[in-house]
Order: sequence, then structure tokens, then C-alpha cells
Amino acid sequence: MKAILAVTLAATLLGAAFSPNIFLTLSLAQSSDSSDQSQSKPSIGLLRVPDVAKLREQTHGHVLVINFWATWCHGCVGEFPDLVALDNQYREKGVKIIGISLDKTSDIDSKIVPFIKKSGGRFDILVPDMDDPQPIIDAVTKHWTGAMPATFIFDQQGKLAYERFGVINRDQVIGVLESMLKS
Repeated sequence: MKAILAVTLAATLLGAAFSPNIFLTLSLAQSSDSSDQSQSKPSIGLLRVPDVAKLREQTHGHVLVINFWATWCHGCVGEFPDLVALDNQYREKGVKIIGISLDKTSDIDSKIVPFIKKSGGRFDILVPDMDDPQPIIDAVTKHWTGAMPATFIFDQQGKLAYERFGVINRDQVIGVLESMLKS
């Protein structure tokens, strides 16, 4: 299975328009010899501080899960299969998962893309478009120290409803998601 890295300007993210100059999207597309063309593919985009608020605003009506991770973080790599499973289980139920990798932008091709392909992840990955990710961290919540992994779940109105600093407990996250989807 050969992968093609196609570079396109993002016109939409999560169904809501972004101006083309906000960030560049790198789409992972599979060649025509792939046996599963129906499975949606993740995109890897660059994230700026104003985009964090836009993510929350533009996903109203959906539950939004934001997970901060990195390929060099052992806990992050360990919990990634749970995030992939949660995405597979809840994507069609109105849950959007976005991974924000704190790897360097220079590591997109060499580390992030291979990791995502190997993991089978389909949710979008964003990488801060800056050397110091602290402004992105602060845009999510001011009291987070930056320890990873970190997971934040926002309700359908964009309000922070759950946060976890450290590896997630999948059953606990399922409980939170089920509760939010019922309300």
C-alpha cells in the first residue's frame, strides 16, 4: 500500500470554513491500489493560536475531544490506540477527535505521518506552527502545565466538560462521551 502526501490549502476543517491563509493541510491519501478506499483519511495541518478558539466555536453541536500528544512521549504513544478506537466508535455519533502533536513541524514527514499511518488513525492531526507551544496550551486552558498526554473534552456548546492530564482511561472517557451524547 503506497501513500501519497498531497499538499493542499485547507478550505474546510470539521465542516466549517477556515480562510486559506490560516494553515496548510497535508492530506494523507492512498494510491489506487489500496483495498479500502471508503475509510476516511486524516489530515495533518498547522495550528496557530487563533485556530484553537475557532475549533471550539466551529464544532458546536458536536462533542469535541482534543488530545495533546507527541511521537516522543511514551504515554502518548501508548494511549493512541485507545483514541483510534474511540474515534472509530464515536465518529458517526457526533464526536470529533483532534490530535495536537507537539512534535516539531520539521518532524511531520519523518515522524508524524509514519506514526499516523502505522496506527490507522483517521482523525485530524494539528501541529503548532511555532517553536514554543505554550501559547497553544494557554489557549486551551491556563491552568495546564503542559504535561502530556493531555485530553480535553468539550460539550456540544463548546464548554470544557472533561480534562485529563496523563494517559486516558478509555472506560472513563466512554462514560463521559455517552453522558454528553445523551444530553
